[in-house]
Amino acid sequence: MSLSICLLGKPVIERSGAPVPPAKGRKAWGLLAYLVLSETKNTREQLASLLFADADDPFRALRWNLTELRRLLNSPEMFRGEQIQVEFPPGSFVDVRVLRSGTWVEAIQLPGLGRDLLEGMDFPSSAAFETWLLNQRRHLKGTSEAILHEAALAKLGSGDVEAAIDLAASLVAIDPLRESYQGLLIRCYAAAGDEASAARQMAACVELFRRELGAEVGPSVTSAAKVSTASATISPAGGLAGARAQLEAGEAAIKAGALDAGLQCLRRAAAEAHSLGDVDLKVRTLLALGSALAHCGRGKQDEAATALHEVISITERMGRDTSLGATAHRELAWLELLAARYRRAEARLGQALPLAADDQAEQSAIYFVLGMGLTEGGRYTESMHHLRRSIALAEPAGDNKQLVRSFSMLGKAHLLKRELAPARTHLEHALEIARSEGWTWAVPWPETYLGEVEFAEGYIDRAEQRFQHAFALGSQMGDSCFESKSGAGLGRVEARRGNLDGAIARLEDARMRLVRTPDHTWTMACALDALCSVTVEHRVAGASEWVDDLHNLTSRTDMRELLVHSYLHRFHLGDVASLEVAKLLSREVDNPYLHETVETAEGSPLQV
Repeated sequence: MSLSICLLGKPVIERSGAPVPPAKGRKAWGLLAYLVLSETKNTREQLASLLFADADDPFRALRWNLTELRRLLNSPEMFRGEQIQVEFPPGSFVDVRVLRSGTWVEAIQLPGLGRDLLEGMDFPSSAAFETWLLNQRRHLKGTSEAILHEAALAKLGSGDVEAAIDLAASLVAIDPLRESYQGLLIRCYAAAGDEASAARQMAACVELFRRELGAEVGPSVTSAAKVSTASATISPAGGLAGARAQLEAGEAAIKAGALDAGLQCLRRAAAEAHSLGDVDLKVRTLLALGSALAHCGRGKQDEAATALHEVISITERMGRDTSLGATAHRELAWLELLAARYRRAEARLGQALPLAADDQAEQSAIYFVLGMGLTEGGRYTESMHHLRRSIALAEPAGDNKQLVRSFSMLGKAHLLKRELAPARTHLEHALEIARSEGWTWAVPWPETYLGEVEFAEGYIDRAEQRFQHAFALGSQMGDSCFESKSGAGLGRVEARRGNLDGAIARLEDARMRLVRTPDHTWTMACALDALCSVTVEHRVAGASEWVDDLHNLTSRTDMRELLVHSYLHRFHLGDVASLEVAKLLSREVDNPYLHETVETAEGSPLQV
């Protein structure tokens, strides 16, 4: 018997293709949605309190609704015991799980894609659950948009430009004020050779932004019509030998830090390889170009993704080197991670690992990206496991670049759990490797987090020195991510010393560096979180607006721990009900330090 559960839109359950009579009452559907989307076991007491506190007998109401769910699912043994967790039969289809963790090919076919979870239902007598549901709706809406975005880029990369235009147009209709959507549609028109439509869309976007936001569009829009990895407008490189030379020159330039020159060489090499029909060279060049763009931090994510999707399309269609496909999938996962869509990144990495075969260096890199996403998503036990696997694969090969990254991230995971001794050990080791190799580009990462360790231990002067040095290096390299993270650290130092105005200025600057040049969403959210912490504690005018910004950002993404922080900030501003929501949401975060913070919130303000 096959089981299908659709919770997006009007909820429907089918068994063996036949619809089941609907649940009697909304709360059975609410209970099912919560159990499906919850990643932890829930006690009967927790569930009764969450949904049935208004009943004369909450536990009896819970039992009745669990019985109703057993009928719907035709599973008499399900939902037994004190702790309750959903375990469906193998082969079951659950639309929200496909949306969160399936491939875009699977998710794009969901009948309820873009529709609300439990559409039309509300639960006014269960305030905490109602808030949970609203958050889930925002999150799943954001995920639906991410699926459409990913599908459009994949279609563009595979050459199906008309389908890409339709998908991009759908995104613009959903949110016309999002630059990345407008830029993608313009890029699609340009790729189709429809210069007139690209120009019209550009003009309409510029006028819209000026009218509605009083602002000019950014480079992700203005450059969208100018870039094509295989454009005939790019000057030829001089045949096959010239294309190879351009590839080598581009890689060398990027390695030396000359990004613009390197990108231009790679674009020329890709155009020449395309015109010559050399598929192997084209794939290598597109992969180098996509990887460079994915890590350049200049709002080039869509151009990067288009190149990487084209690599995957070619390698799958022609059976080319699967290790190149693995790298392309990993770099696409990196782009999802930057946008704080960690489940989308995890799904992409699930495609990368089998392709990596026996390539231990690629496997190490995959486990690093997986561990980083799980860390920022609040799944620390899993994240540390994968980061240690990354280190174990990199050490025998002497891959010091990967070791710097993996040890830095492992230190960051311990830091976020306030396990300061192991955090210091791993971060100092990463810093030692970076300095011994003379890698200035790698120093700010472990150094910034060592500053966080110093700050948490109360060594404010030492923390300030760490932050200042990391900020200076980040500024020299033009890396807004490093500037933002170390700048936020300096803002917290100013707050600790009582310079409130200086602290707010520093923290707002740290946030805006990644608003102006979108890169690592988690780092931007951390700067905003620190700004909220300082302004809420001192009851600064405008604090509630920054808290709302933090909530809006985290509720649409997978930053679950920082979403809990937004509710704690609201609680400290006087919204008493927000504490119960914070307690509910914190169950999904694998961090004892956060649990302790939530439990003691009534006695102290949130410190970050």
